[in-house]
Amino acid sequence: MSASISMSPIPQFGLYGESNIDDPVFVHVENIASRSRDNGWSIQPHRHGRMFQIIFVFDGTADVTIDDQNQSLTGPFAISLPAGVVHGFQFSPETEGAVLTLAEPLLTNESYERCEPYFGSLFAGASVISLRAQERIVSEIQGYLGMIERELASVEMGHSLVSEWLARATLMQLRRLLAVDADNAPSLQAAKPVIRYRKLIEQHLFDHLSVEQYASFIGISADHLNRLCKQEVGKTAKAMVQERLLLEAKRRLVFTRGSVEELAFDLGFKDPAYFSRFFKKLTNHTPAAYRISHNYDSN
Repeated sequence: MSASISMSPIPQFGLYGESNIDDPVFVHVENIASRSRDNGWSIQPHRHGRMFQIIFVFDGTADVTIDDQNQSLTGPFAISLPAGVVHGFQFSPETEGAVLTLAEPLLTNESYERCEPYFGSLFAGASVISLRAQERIVSEIQGYLGMIERELASVEMGHSLVSEWLARATLMQLRRLLAVDADNAPSLQAAKPVIRYRKLIEQHLFDHLSVEQYASFIGISADHLNRLCKQEVGKTAKAMVQERLLLEAKRRLVFTRGSVEELAFDLGFKDPAYFSRFFKKLTNHTPAAYRISHNYDSN
């Protein structure tokens, strides 16, 4: 499936196709067919500003676009999609699956603080999670999703709260699948500053803050932050900022038509030439060449 679209800026929706929605605190579940069947089983590339989604495909295939990457997948699998990730799908007809959507305020409220060290890896970036040979977990997840759907249609006392509990149970099943070796996993205590750092990067991405400034917000030294980042994600604190800024640059080069100079200013670079040097150093391509390689001209 082609990753290119002719819209500028990147389409940003609440739920797919509902661009005027005001993001409330909520959990939502819907069948893949309910959104995609009438659109030829195709969901064009778009992104959500304040929503986290997990796409479950239990039976069927999908050509998947995630940012500038394309791949073909066969179910069963799940894809975690944090806010801001550009994603699109071409499902095979009659694909069986579901979409679980959680609003950002729900993920950042006080009741979720204990969960965050466990779910941080899901929220940090897009992940493809195989569900093959996981019949028990698939069955449990399907059960949770069905119960969420029933609770959302219910008028019983506490139905929203029950939906949140069931959503957490679903996330925990996926998180367990990502845990390859518990003995080598970083401690939850070490993970907390890094989770805070990721949030700050999102909040100040275009401000081009130094690692020292980020560290001061967290209340630790830059050296300590750097050690924790290496321990938790295997990257320096500076590399985490650069990679996130580079990802946003790639998204805008592929999915928007503004000039490279305009894009550089939008990303907070005061000098477009410096942006080009930054991009080429990390990709070995100029921004214009990268855009051309993804079916856009350099205009």
